[in-house]
Amino acid sequence: MLELPAEHPGVGALLDQHVAAVRHALRSIGEQAGHTALLSYLIGFWDGAHEKGWRVPEPGHPLDFATLRMSAVCLMLAPAQTA
Repeated sequence: MLELPAEHPGVGALLDQHVAAVRHALRSIGEQAGHTALLSYLIGFWDGAHEKGWRVPEPGHPLDFATLRMSAVCLMLAPAQTA
């Protein structure tokens, strides 16, 4: 997952936008972007996407909104695990 920017040129900016959106969403409910809040967000987002029929894109296919959003949260979790 952390190789997405290398595998998909231009995806770094999209991931940055998703990171900012997740931070904003958490702040709007009074949460910090810490490990627990990020995991809760990720689980909730995954559950909602799965209920709507989302599936992981096949290799070589474009990355969709859900994939980018969950990837951004995973990127945010990487530093949160060491904090």
